Amino acid sequence: MKQLAPSLHMLEIFMPAVTDENFFVQKILPDVANIPFYTGIELPVIFKKENQKLVRRIVEDRDYQLTIWASPNINEKGDNLSALDPEERRRAVAYVKELLAEAAESGAYHVGLPSGPDVSPEKREDAKKALFESFCEISQEASKYQDMHLTLEPLDRYVHKKQLMGPIHEVIDWFEGLKKECPNFYIHWDSAHEALAEIDLEESMKRALPYMAQFHICNCVTDPSNPCYGDWHMELGNAPEYKNWGYLDLQGAAKMLRTAAEAETPAGIRDVHVGVEVRTHMGDDLWKREGEIRSFLQAAFDEAGLIYNK
Repeated sequence: MKQLAPSLHMLEIFMPAVTDENFFVQKILPDVANIPFYTGIELPVIFKKENQKLVRRIVEDRDYQLTIWASPNINEKGDNLSALDPEERRRAVAYVKELLAEAAESGAYHVGLPSGPDVSPEKREDAKKALFESFCEISQEASKYQDMHLTLEPLDRYVHKKQLMGPIHEVIDWFEGLKKECPNFYIHWDSAHEALAEIDLEESMKRALPYMAQFHICNCVTDPSNPCYGDWHMELGNAPEYKNWGYLDLQGAAKMLRTAAEAETPAGIRDVHVGVEVRTHMGDDLWKREGEIRSFLQAAFDEAGLIYNK
């Protein structure tokens, strides 16, 4: 049984501060680095050179595995890596290459990418072929940077995010072919998207494990009659019961950790990282929220009988 590595999804837990890159990197990140629990951090793409240098220095000093999420930049720009129009797809690939260069300056270990929006059923296979071509080109570019790995996060197709690749059981056969061509690609598994697809989470994770470099424990409301239905990166409830409107509880989180820990670490990476994905909003006490998710993840490790970096 392997040891899992706790990660802090800073992009989500400090969301209100992300728009001010200087404040986010220079004020928040150094304080995060003083928390001994985490062995990984997850950031947006950092663009300013002085901030990239600071991120890299902290990553190296703390021996973090750094994930840079490029997905928000790609989505906000309106680019689509699975576009059926060749010129549109080429523009998207070119932009991702630019983002890889920026991520490398910060010392990125993983770079997270989206699949693009879903299309009509008759066009879906063509879109998957387009995505395969995009990922192969991006994989070759990423191989130029030392210790850079790429991750695809399959999302829900029919409920909220409505992405091309998801859920896991539909992704794996396609991903096996990609992995043969592009060994630096891995899966990022997210519990909320699988829960929204009404898929057994243990079965889903087991399908992903041979390729899973990291995963998120994420709460969501799975009842379509509830106005909060969907993947809103919702809170966890209060200790010790952690009761809330979502599906997630401490025992469920512990089960995910045990399932992940029972498998071998995929070849080519150091550790499998796990983070709890909760989004904060303007006016929230951001450090209070960080403490809550850290306590939840620590309690889930304890419930699972697993060791973390105490």
